[in-house]
Amino acid sequence: MAQTKRVLVIYTGGTFGMLKNEKGVLVPQKDIENVIRRLPQLHDEEYYQKNLANTEMKEYLALPDGKDTELKVLYKIYEYEELKDSSDFTIDDWIKMARDIKRFYFDYDGFVVLHGTDTTAYGASVLSFMLERVGKTVVLTGAQIPIFQPRSDGNNNFLCALLIAATQHIPEVTVFFGAKLFRGTRVKKVSNTRIYAFDSPNFPPLLEAKTTLDVDPKMLIHPPDSVSNECYLHDQLSRKVYILKVAPTVTPDLIRAVCEGMEGIVLETYGNGNIPIKRKEIYKEIERAVKNEVLVVNVTQCVNGTVLGKPIYETGLLLLECGVVPAFDMTAEAAWAKLCYVLTKTDLSYAEKVVLMKTNIKGELHNPNHVH
Repeated sequence: MAQTKRVLVIYTGGTFGMLKNEKGVLVPQKDIENVIRRLPQLHDEEYYQKNLANTEMKEYLALPDGKDTELKVLYKIYEYEELKDSSDFTIDDWIKMARDIKRFYFDYDGFVVLHGTDTTAYGASVLSFMLERVGKTVVLTGAQIPIFQPRSDGNNNFLCALLIAATQHIPEVTVFFGAKLFRGTRVKKVSNTRIYAFDSPNFPPLLEAKTTLDVDPKMLIHPPDSVSNECYLHDQLSRKVYILKVAPTVTPDLIRAVCEGMEGIVLETYGNGNIPIKRKEIYKEIERAVKNEVLVVNVTQCVNGTVLGKPIYETGLLLLECGVVPAFDMTAEAAWAKLCYVLTKTDLSYAEKVVLMKTNIKGELHNPNHVH
């Protein structure tokens, strides 16, 4: 019998497993395994009956043989009791996912998380930071069209995610969608209608699904052979982090209201990290927040771009002088996730947290002045 690899699939909800309810809107369905077992692209029933059905492995499904691997890929679906639309996900949901990966870490060769697309960029980023060290491949995926529908993109997304988790050694959290595998801390949802829903605007994909599935090891945070097969989990996240977008109608009162009671703010600014220069009262409120040790990070509103530690314009320099931390080329989602993570590092001083925000720890940023 062929050598096997085992993958745990954590099914959390999302469009992938949704059906229309009596009101005609999509809601997550239970018992997704029963549907997947009937899909020949995703389950080899003949192999199952012959090798698994009457054994302790009867809860597993088996991928059909293909040219991508000589291995037999077996997977088990761990379905959450409460399935959610990902718009409903909170910090607690991602902590639960991270703890489950840690709990089952040594029982499986890789992990796939079926996750709703709306908050995948947040989830992938926050899981990347919480799993401080991971020696196995973790892939988030989902669908724009539910698996129950004939034109679903979920089939191929799920199939490729399973194959990558089982056969590729990518010791980090990733997202597979459309035809590409992205780094978890670099991904952004860019479309709610296209099958290619995600992109990675400031960093190339780790892998593109062509006639083969191959990753270039030089693209990874750590060379696979340098990572021990351990899993270190930091399962705390700050809940007092928010993203504030600068718009022409921003007011000091608004900034003060948002910063009140917060530990961290992602400030989405214009262009290279700029806000209105003539309105000193706005700077005063940001400066006040920083003096109260709110960690404020400056992210560009541009899909592609960077906020450098050496501003190009006076409008950006004033923010830097206020003590606002440049995000470099981090996405807003990654900056939010990193703040949630860094702010719970209670052994660090405020100044050390600032340094950590500017340091590349999970492939989330390129700081030209600092080599980590």
